[in-house]
Amino acid sequence: MKFVLPRRPSSLATLASGVACAAVGLWLMRHYPVQPVAATALWVAIAVAGFFGWRSLPLLVPALVPVIGFAPWTGWITFEELDLLVLAVAAGGYTAIALTVPPHKPVAWRYRTLRWRAAVRVLMAVFALSAFIAVWRGFDQAGGMDFGFWQGFQEPMNSLRAGKSFFLVLLLLPLWQKASDLRPSSVQRLSRAAWVLVLITTSLGALWERWVYTGLLDFSTDYRTTSLFWEMNVGGASLDGALALSLPFAMLWAMRERRPLRFVAALAVLLLAFYASLTTFSRGVYLAVPAGMAICAVLWAVQRRQGPEASRQEASSSAAFPGAGRRVPLGWSIGVIAGTAVAAWVLFGTGGYRALLALAGSVAVLLAMPASRAAWPRGQMRALLVMATLPALLLALLGGLLIDLVPKGAYLIDGLVVLSGLGLAWLWRGGLTQPSQAFALAIVWMASLAGAGLVAAHWGSGRDVVAIAAVLGMLAVAWLATQWSPRVGADLRTASWRARGLVWTGCLLACAVVAALGGGAYIGQRMSTGQQDFEGRLEHWRVSLGLLKSADEWLLGKGSGRFPASFANGGPFEERVGDYHLNPARSEVPASGLPGAEPFPHPTVTLTSGLHMMGNGEMFRLSQRVPAVAGEVAATVMLRTQFKTRLRVEVCEKFLLYPLRCVDREAAIEPKGGAWQPVQLKLGNAPADFGGPAWAPRRLVASVTQNWRGGVLEIASISIVDSVHGPVLQNGDFSDGLARWFFSSDRNHMPFHMKSLPAHVLFEQGLFGLALWTSLLVTVLMRLTFGAGRHHPLAPAVVGGLVGFAIVGLFDSLIDAPRIAFLFYALMALGLGLRASSRKVHRPGDPDSRLELETLQPELESAFEDAPEVRRAMAAAGVKLKGPVTPKRPRR
Repeated sequence: MKFVLPRRPSSLATLASGVACAAVGLWLMRHYPVQPVAATALWVAIAVAGFFGWRSLPLLVPALVPVIGFAPWTGWITFEELDLLVLAVAAGGYTAIALTVPPHKPVAWRYRTLRWRAAVRVLMAVFALSAFIAVWRGFDQAGGMDFGFWQGFQEPMNSLRAGKSFFLVLLLLPLWQKASDLRPSSVQRLSRAAWVLVLITTSLGALWERWVYTGLLDFSTDYRTTSLFWEMNVGGASLDGALALSLPFAMLWAMRERRPLRFVAALAVLLLAFYASLTTFSRGVYLAVPAGMAICAVLWAVQRRQGPEASRQEASSSAAFPGAGRRVPLGWSIGVIAGTAVAAWVLFGTGGYRALLALAGSVAVLLAMPASRAAWPRGQMRALLVMATLPALLLALLGGLLIDLVPKGAYLIDGLVVLSGLGLAWLWRGGLTQPSQAFALAIVWMASLAGAGLVAAHWGSGRDVVAIAAVLGMLAVAWLATQWSPRVGADLRTASWRARGLVWTGCLLACAVVAALGGGAYIGQRMSTGQQDFEGRLEHWRVSLGLLKSADEWLLGKGSGRFPASFANGGPFEERVGDYHLNPARSEVPASGLPGAEPFPHPTVTLTSGLHMMGNGEMFRLSQRVPAVAGEVAATVMLRTQFKTRLRVEVCEKFLLYPLRCVDREAAIEPKGGAWQPVQLKLGNAPADFGGPAWAPRRLVASVTQNWRGGVLEIASISIVDSVHGPVLQNGDFSDGLARWFFSSDRNHMPFHMKSLPAHVLFEQGLFGLALWTSLLVTVLMRLTFGAGRHHPLAPAVVGGLVGFAIVGLFDSLIDAPRIAFLFYALMALGLGLRASSRKVHRPGDPDSRLELETLQPELESAFEDAPEVRRAMAAAGVKLKGPVTPKRPRR
């Protein structure tokens, strides 16, 4: 890396941008609530990494978004770790661009894969202006700028919290552009990796939450997953939006992958994401994910058909992996998945999850059978197929007699049969050359069906044996029909290993859907209330849009982040929710002279409850996560109030919204003239395994709330102690502001969200902002579907992700959560800049400029300079020339 001093105005401006990002980042780190010294050291390390890795790290920023939200531990919501990460990467990247020389020159413009046209830049700039006006109007609507680190959703700083995401994306775009100009191939490689990592981390968070708090196979409990998105503390669809945006990238990975191990990894990621999507119990996700994946698959197929280069690459890959380039047998694939779904529905009713697992093993044996086989007499083949059913029937009869005598005998038999079938398929993967091989595989396949029937019959204690035998017999007959003639089912038999892997993944997904529908009442309840919920949404939109009173509010909006306050002040009286407010230390009596306004040396917190009907899930809670609680638990709260209310203190096993086990106590609070009073509560004894085992811990959350409509409390301090650890809370007197304190409303979510993405943009930015936002979205979709970016390898996934996100956004705001808004705008900005590097049609044997661009470019430049015509022209112009370059002779 070669260092230089910036002299040009552009370099000086770039350096100033880097210094400004560093100054703002370090200033924020100085106020970081938890371990500021260690956090600052980490921030500096990220900035240094951004300096040396600016050609790759900015493109990978989206990958870290799901895992860098620590608000439940820090209490920060206005500023968060995403802001710090972007500032660190930008500080390092801009400084590196200004002070260093790239290792090689940028490629020619026609080879660049990321380039925003002038019209797109103007549109983005005007939308940025609209977003800035929305932030400014938000401050104005809140009564003016009042800076603070600990403000809630109804205070002025919420406008900055809700409106900054688009500007964070804009801060990274010049770094993306510079990196792409040097290495065009890095855009595809790093961007796809980043969005697949978004999906992996999001899905793993959902998997962990279900495993620890409900169990992986519990689809009946009224529990909706939140994964790693703290923004769902007051509801919302952050998890839904992240899944919709990123799932098409994993599908594109699976469809393009040519290496077996990586293909298996892609299928594993898809299955993990399908599980996370299924356990959201969100009807929007159930619609958005299939739609986004279908659009991605269609655009990928169009790319393969229209792009000669893609066809050439897939043909070369097919040489390494036989059958990899053949088309997907869509009809037969749908038939196999549909048959599996029907069988799964019957088997699950009697055999549960074990029967579905056995059925999945049988389908794996079916799809693993070798693609090719030698020709032998048709009569001989048919006779062998009919005879193959006899061993399967014998296995079913003997197994039925032995499963009650041998413990786990059904599972053992089925496992051995499936493993034998997979082993034979791998042994003869090159093709079947003898009739005995085909006979053996037919026996194993039929026997695997019998094994699945034994598992279902054993688990169901012999119930519905006739139905089980009927559906498995239908599968056996259907398979025999496809083998009866060499022409029937030939497309499926000769399909590539990738196509069969995708079909098996589809079968697993069908089994998962059957398990969710048949094994849990909650998803059925969600589906049955669809009409009622939609009518409630319509009424909520009518009331919310009615808050726009004047013409300027309709044109320019109320301002970013102003919906919760506007709804609380102007919405239905009975739907107003609770809130909190940090009061600074008061050394003098305010001029108002109101009761309870006497001096107090420390900050206090005003906690209000809503005016809606109260229940355990409807209370507005002020919470703090605690490491451990054991023994006898007690709490002391120093408070005062002007009205009667009811105080509740609790410590619960709780991930974010839904408590499991709690120790808690309530007490009626009398005003006592507004004087300070200590309230002592004995919460009881914590269970012996409170917090779960060490290898699967459950988070413990201490909360204070009011079980009273319209209650108002001013709290000076909160203390919770147990008989083992002593005090378990930190910053209980609020001397450090609201550091480590967080808030939540478990089930009352509508007053916090517009519940519609277009309506949310309209409310915050008005008709002008909505028109710009819609223009950006339509532009990127048209550009990647019919325009200059349609041939880029990432185009199908980007379009699928944005369409899925928009479908979820029909019924939820989504971008009122800053991290999800950042992901959305980052993907939109990426799509607006994608373009195919070259429209030249390549012939077999031509160098691929997209893949070898970095190595070919210097050779092209030197060849251009050594041309005689160019040298004569340069000499005539007075340009000093180097000596002629002697071309190297090829070695013999």
